[in-house]
Amino acid sequence: MTTSIPTVTQAQIEAALRELGLSTGDSVIVHSSLSSFGRVEGGADSVVGAVLSAIGPKGNLMLPTFNYTRPIPLPYFDPAVTPGHTGAVPEAGRKRPNAVRSLHPSHSVAVIGPDAVALTQDHLKVRAFGIGSPIDRLAQLGGKVLLLGVTHTSNSLLHIAEEYAKVPKVSVYPDPLPLFKIRMPDGKIIEHQIDSSSSCSLAFGGAEYILRRHGEVRDLRGLGKCNMQLMSGQAVLRRVGEILSEKPDVLLCTFPGCRPCAGARGRLREQGRLA
Repeated sequence: MTTSIPTVTQAQIEAALRELGLSTGDSVIVHSSLSSFGRVEGGADSVVGAVLSAIGPKGNLMLPTFNYTRPIPLPYFDPAVTPGHTGAVPEAGRKRPNAVRSLHPSHSVAVIGPDAVALTQDHLKVRAFGIGSPIDRLAQLGGKVLLLGVTHTSNSLLHIAEEYAKVPKVSVYPDPLPLFKIRMPDGKIIEHQIDSSSSCSLAFGGAEYILRRHGEVRDLRGLGKCNMQLMSGQAVLRRVGEILSEKPDVLLCTFPGCRPCAGARGRLREQGRLA
């Protein structure tokens, strides 16, 4: 017997987001799984539209348009046309004519909203997930994190919480770190060396406990299998920073073959921060 999959509309998604606590004027980064909704009328563009309608013209929508560090985009990364690898919803947002994309070749973000230029500029001057990077700027401006059908393993702000806590970062690459070619908006080709701030997120689910213990997460279910979570970016940095100060390896996985996590744990021992 075939079970029909109900269709979710943009209006239903918008209503759910408002019930969750997303408000007019909010700035928010969205990590998402389109398939978690089941079937969406209008596809990924309807999810983008629902968020934009919920936050209104004075709000800012940030989307992760990451290419990651492997494979290196060839012949170069062109922020205007190179697709991201973070799913259908960020791609739908990236392609909107009013979206502004940062120039980072491995971990760019796209922003739609009045502060799009301010949030995305100078990404090449800081670490991909460093202090002062676009996602950090969003959090410092009072922005929120919205998880749609994904867990905290997709919550990129946790990389930045590790940066504030001075958790050592080790790249998946041996030194020297590779150079990425970038086609700038004026057509010039430059090279940019990637950094180690992206690390590994396999154990990021560990952050959820400390956030929930302090009541920092709001939940909503009911649209397909999409579990929604909404939280303050500043609360994420504060609460996760507290637990990292006590146990700096709490967000590091224990897989022995993970170069970033095994390497970071080793450096923490060298610093006397782990037994």
